[in-house]
Amino acid sequence: MVRSRSYIATPPGATIKEQLNDRGMSQKEFAARMDMSEKHISRLINGEVQLTPETAVRLEVVLGVPAKFWNNLEAIYREKIIKAEAENAMDADVVLAKQFRYSEK
Repeated sequence: MVRSRSYIATPPGATIKEQLNDRGMSQKEFAARMDMSEKHISRLINGEVQLTPETAVRLEVVLGVPAKFWNNLEAIYREKIIKAEAENAMDADVVLAKQFRYSEK
């Protein structure tokens, strides 16, 4: 999760985790159904890898949630990361700028 003053970027993996909990499905079982390694599923849930269109289609098959939903969730997440990081960088620049003295003439 990435945060700034105005944005909280939550990875699609948080929604995947909720779906698994609602279904009582372990990550191990989910990985098998998705035909992916447990490590990759863990990284997906933790937002360490992008949710690809191919993965979205697999999610639709396994969880019954449309691929379009997953693709949109990923796009929103990536956009919020960019906005949060930009805002955090601007905030850091403001703090740095306040350390320099200047006079207006």
